[in-house]
Amino acid sequence: MRLLQHWLLILLLSAACPTQAGEKEDRQKLQQIGKDILKLEESVKGDSKEQQRLARELKKTELDAARLNQAIHDLEAQLEKLNSELLQLQSQKSSLEKSRQAQQDLIAKQITAAYRLGNEESIKLLLNQEDPDKVSRALKYYDYFLKARAEKIEQYLQTMGELHRVESGIGERQAALTQRHVALSEQQQQLEENLRIRSEVLGRLDRQITSSKQALKQLHAEHKRLETVIRTLEESITKLVSPTNTEPFSRRKGKLPWPVKGTLSQYFGATRTADITWNGWLLKASEGTPVHAIHHGRIIFSDYLRGHGMLVIIDHGDGYMSLYAHNQVLLKVTGDWVQSGEAIARVGNSGGQRDHALYFEIRHNGRPTNPKTWLTRKG
Repeated sequence: MRLLQHWLLILLLSAACPTQAGEKEDRQKLQQIGKDILKLEESVKGDSKEQQRLARELKKTELDAARLNQAIHDLEAQLEKLNSELLQLQSQKSSLEKSRQAQQDLIAKQITAAYRLGNEESIKLLLNQEDPDKVSRALKYYDYFLKARAEKIEQYLQTMGELHRVESGIGERQAALTQRHVALSEQQQQLEENLRIRSEVLGRLDRQITSSKQALKQLHAEHKRLETVIRTLEESITKLVSPTNTEPFSRRKGKLPWPVKGTLSQYFGATRTADITWNGWLLKASEGTPVHAIHHGRIIFSDYLRGHGMLVIIDHGDGYMSLYAHNQVLLKVTGDWVQSGEAIARVGNSGGQRDHALYFEIRHNGRPTNPKTWLTRKG
């Protein structure tokens, strides 16, 4: 029986290893695809050399802003945690102070009582009794009294030790809070400067586009970049492992959650220009609002794409993809598996947008489909 269990264990381990190896290989492939896509986007024509230079400058400032926003978010989370720990320690200190005072009063009373009896308490107890049984009981009571007193003193010493530890912890948390506040202030100042530079770059980009014809040309270039990304990903992910351990995407029609709490400002199919329509939804939302995956799947792109900013694309299997653009910060990397409702990014205005909003698409075999038919009714 043991031999059979041993061989079963070996078989299970050998079956798991290729899966882990395949997972690692798929992640490496996806990361390489991402690098190839970023090279491809440079080959898409439609901008002047000056516009290309400014676009690269905008990308740098927005990537820096993403880094700073993430650093600020992390610092704020650390501050919240430290404040919570500090409040708990202060509450413990208050409770320990009360215990210490009560124990101190009790010990003081016992010491006073012992002092009144004198230094030979047990001898006095013997002399005051004539019955041997009473003498025996008196000595036992006396032993209990001494033991109880020793325990009270030990408890008092433990309380004092715990109080010292808590006070040290409070001092450490207060010092850490001060340090984090300084760091947060520095990061916020850097972000303000970064946003000022971004505003200047956007102004220069706007001045480069002096006609509706140039604006249309730029929009076509952005559209072509995204289609190039989608096509490249479709061709590349066919050999990767598809999501299989959850309900198929197609069965969730009309039941999928919204990716963000926001207001729908642009609809699928609405006219964008004379020959370009919206392939998805534009959802206005507050800066930093969490963006959630609408279904289980794998992140197949998580990077910056010109015109779309911080972009996430999730493969849901069976040819279905969801796309999330103009994010402030990306919370997942290429190759990660995500669950339905899991936070993958935060709302921003990257890609040169003025307002904070999420651009969202659902695609099947590369073709955009109306999110309205897939997502649950809002509210």
